[in-house]
Amino acid sequence: MHGIAYDAVHDEIIVPVHLAGAILVFRAGASGEEAPIRVIQGPHTRILRPETVELDLKNNEIVIGEDGGKDVMFFPREANGDVAPLRTIRGPKTGLDEVRGVAVDPIRNLLVVSSRSSTGTTGVFIFNRTDDGDVSPRAIIAGPKSGILRIRQVQVDPEQGKIFVAVKNNVESYRFDSPSPSPWNPDKPGFIGVWNITDNGDVPPRGIIKGPASETVWPAGVALNSKDREVYTIDSVSNGMYSYYMPEFFPPPKH
Repeated sequence: MHGIAYDAVHDEIIVPVHLAGAILVFRAGASGEEAPIRVIQGPHTRILRPETVELDLKNNEIVIGEDGGKDVMFFPREANGDVAPLRTIRGPKTGLDEVRGVAVDPIRNLLVVSSRSSTGTTGVFIFNRTDDGDVSPRAIIAGPKSGILRIRQVQVDPEQGKIFVAVKNNVESYRFDSPSPSPWNPDKPGFIGVWNITDNGDVPPRGIIKGPASETVWPAGVALNSKDREVYTIDSVSNGMYSYYMPEFFPPPKH
């Protein structure tokens, strides 16, 4: 399992199961060997290898990003069983490959997708939330100035119109059969990058968390606590979870 989402309104946990091609929904209070309350799985779902999941409470949808199908799929929040998706963004025009993260901006009605590719473009792809089929993204953030070589999870702060991205950099492959396998390239460490949701092209990040003091090497996930003006990340090299107080990334609290 490579992702998780929490529904604070209905007190449920949503988990994509990569190898089973399934989405499981549990009670948030589930404990031990408790069965899920809903399962999305079967040939009609067209789910292959779900990598990440997002909950869009405003539109009552579950959004699934896949690396196997190279797509993003939308299901009703209460979907259960072998059900067809409401919409699927898939095809050569999309530019998507290994989808690593999905996030919805319900204010601007946009979908933000992080995708990694060994043959195409690695970066942040922005679509209309209601797009369906083989559609071109309305914007792509990628290129040398962006600093993105490898990419993982993405989050959106819709109040500000900001995108937060876990950039897991390293141009070298991790080879277990190498004489001296190295899990990361110290010359190209990862970072948490912040972009405007209106950005497009080879745009450098507007804000960044990076460097030895941050203790991050390969940040693999990102989460936001806008109320307390904090950014959370997990790191797959240091095997740690980090919290950063970043008031410059968030507007002052309202009184």
